[in-house]
Amino acid sequence: MLVRSMLLAVAACLAGSAAAASCGPYTVAMYEHGALYYRSGEQWAGIDKDIVDELARRTGCELRMTRDSRIRIWTMLKDGTLDMTMSGISTPEREGFARFTPYLQSRNMLLLRNEVARHAATLDQFAAQPELKIAVIKGFRHGATYDAWLDRLRKQGRVYDTPDYTTLLRLFQYGRVHAILQLSSNVDALHRDPQLRGQFRVLDLVPRENVQGSLVISRLVADTSASRIEQALRAMREDGTVKTIMERHTSPERALAMLVR
Repeated sequence: MLVRSMLLAVAACLAGSAAAASCGPYTVAMYEHGALYYRSGEQWAGIDKDIVDELARRTGCELRMTRDSRIRIWTMLKDGTLDMTMSGISTPEREGFARFTPYLQSRNMLLLRNEVARHAATLDQFAAQPELKIAVIKGFRHGATYDAWLDRLRKQGRVYDTPDYTTLLRLFQYGRVHAILQLSSNVDALHRDPQLRGQFRVLDLVPRENVQGSLVISRLVADTSASRIEQALRAMREDGTVKTIMERHTSPERALAMLVR
């Protein structure tokens, strides 16, 4: 009887290992964006990286991280040539080709260079001055109010759609644009950035319009694997792991505000 029990235990273990091994490999495309994913010396770090690492550990799924532009990531997901990405914002169109599991919330802030902040402190004031320009990252969604405002400015040729986070900050730093939109989760790091510190003012103009960042999984990924990864992420939210990860890369107060309730 003992031998039979041991054999069953070994078989169950082997079956579990086989099931874990069958999960993947899946490619998770990351994009540089403040505290979510950033270069730390010669390595990459951030909230999203740590979450992917923990998901791989908990599920046994093979998750291979790559880095790409946000617009290419959405294009590949739509085309069925990418498996996953992080901190994606759901839209009706995107729901058609991917499944979304939220794990953070944030909202967009308008960052203005000091020289214009005194006379462009509202969206209408900024829009009324045709010489003022703003940069955003191509493929991002910023919430209904900001997206409608950007559409107005884009028709006037006043919006720079940049390919990545580094280009966005460079345009702002050198005064090529007068404003950028940034998630509240990134603001603390930008205040510490020696290239930007003291050069800008942060305006919280749409405080009730939070956006939710989600784990995004292509609908072409096997349902059993996708469900396993999603369940692991929900467990990480419930047991405090997501909060602990956030606190590694931002302040405890900011981490608390980012939690999905």
